[in-house]
Amino acid sequence: MMNEDTNFGNAKLRRSLGMWDLFFLSITGMIGSGWLFAALDAADYVGPASIFTWIIAALFFFVIALTYAELSGIIPYSGSIVRFNQYSHGSMSNFLIGWAYLIGAVSTVTVEAISVVTYTSTYMPQFYNSSAGVLTPLGILVSIVLIGFFFFIQFIGVNVYGKLNTIMTAWKLAIPVITVVLIMSLSFNPRNFYVAHGFLPYGSAAIFAALIPSGVVYAFEGFRQGIEYAGEARNPQRDVPISLIAAMLATIGIYVALEIAFIGSIKWGAIGISPGDWAALSTSSWASGPFYYATKYSGVLILSVFAVVILIDAFISPFASLGVYEGTSARSFYGMARLNVIPEFFGSIHPRFRTPWVGLIFTLILSSLFLAPFPSWYLIVGINASFTVYAYLSAGITNTVIRKNAPDIHRPFRLPAASVLSPIAFVVASMLVYWSGFSIIDFLILVVYAGLPLILLSKFREKLNLSLRASIIISAVYWILIAVVGFSGYTGRLPFVYYWPLISAIPSATFAYAYLKSRSIEIVSSVWIIVYNILIGAVSYYGSLGTGVIAYPYDYAIFAVISLGIYFLAVRTGYSTEELKNLVTYGPVAE
Repeated sequence: MMNEDTNFGNAKLRRSLGMWDLFFLSITGMIGSGWLFAALDAADYVGPASIFTWIIAALFFFVIALTYAELSGIIPYSGSIVRFNQYSHGSMSNFLIGWAYLIGAVSTVTVEAISVVTYTSTYMPQFYNSSAGVLTPLGILVSIVLIGFFFFIQFIGVNVYGKLNTIMTAWKLAIPVITVVLIMSLSFNPRNFYVAHGFLPYGSAAIFAALIPSGVVYAFEGFRQGIEYAGEARNPQRDVPISLIAAMLATIGIYVALEIAFIGSIKWGAIGISPGDWAALSTSSWASGPFYYATKYSGVLILSVFAVVILIDAFISPFASLGVYEGTSARSFYGMARLNVIPEFFGSIHPRFRTPWVGLIFTLILSSLFLAPFPSWYLIVGINASFTVYAYLSAGITNTVIRKNAPDIHRPFRLPAASVLSPIAFVVASMLVYWSGFSIIDFLILVVYAGLPLILLSKFREKLNLSLRASIIISAVYWILIAVVGFSGYTGRLPFVYYWPLISAIPSATFAYAYLKSRSIEIVSSVWIIVYNILIGAVSYYGSLGTGVIAYPYDYAIFAVISLGIYFLAVRTGYSTEELKNLVTYGPVAE
């Protein structure tokens, strides 16, 4: 039997964080490398209308954050984002969602480390190959050292890091605000908003298509940090929802103002590109340090001096975020281990420092390995964002199912108009995944499917009436099939019309076999994920961000309607799980 009271030894997580600590954890998760790079990349994709990209992303994430605010008050555990869906749909559904989130969390550590080293290359060029747009081997080594540094900080204890983060975030909040004020006051050219091809040079479709690959979505993802550390808060049911909403409101204002300031700060002659050639920004010299170069080449003495401050902040902002995300990844390992869907070993708490030390070790290893195939902020940020947003699909459906099956449970924060906002939260998260484009969606779903055998090899196999031997055989065959079909399809050797049905049939057949062996409701409640994956792959391949058979905006409308249908399917297959019954009976249990 799985529940949240599983004994993981006598050590407990230290509850030492207050509301301001949680607020600053969310702020530092959102204001990291995003403010340093995403303003340029959004302008590169959309031009001046990138302002709307930020506003749309902000509205979407605010709805998602409100949904999580209610859940975080009900289920205030560390690593809780990989645990919420357990309470509404059981282990199988929660594992697949949590597996995607875990990949996103680990790769975020890599993103922030790359950011620090990339900005540092403006005065230490041996770290970055500007012609190729990637880190050099030395730059990769320095990134690993940074990740290792925060491994030790997080290992010592969240009470140490939480207070250190609060100090660093106070600085991180000040610098972007000062940057906006100085640029708008001293070096702002409003004609940039209408130069050459006008305010919307690439059409309205670009506003949405830029959300994932430009880093705009990535910038807002950090709202979840206050939720991830809920198990270490002194009063989580009160402080987590309040700090979450406050952090979202503050960050929305900052990011929109930064994009306006950046567009107005561009000096086309200094960059060396034609006025209005927005698409050339990402390959220009400014790509390694947008706001640094915007202030340095402003022609204003105060701004040129302030450029040095931005370089300092370019180290501090992602440096602080790196530490937060390293802790987040470790707590995701911890959260999944608490649910027995990965080995208990991952949930080990250090007896002295009371931190999830095994999760930290694996985070250190995996985030370092990500540097090899993706040694560039611009290369990895879209992939990272798609995995994380995929995990956010569960927020709306979980909230609705818990409301249906536990209507009287204590809710420190109650989502207003939940019957409207919960399905909207699902649809907007789904559309954000869709806007990743087929190439990223294909990779995302392959990785999600590849993780499925991990739960079959865990203690959950006992619920499916599978022996260890049977689980090993099934997993081996499954991985071989996924590897062969996935490689053939991903490389284009197998046409989509054959590839997608085959790659979808492998997990579908595994689900069917598991259900026939066990008749488990947890298999039935997970079917919505398989249906979702099949449909998003098909529509994205034929849609405007794929082959274009279904033109913009018709593909957007079609998939929004499909998403709403899947929301109702997911809600219908949710049930009153064992974990939810325990929560209703005993309330949250200290860990």
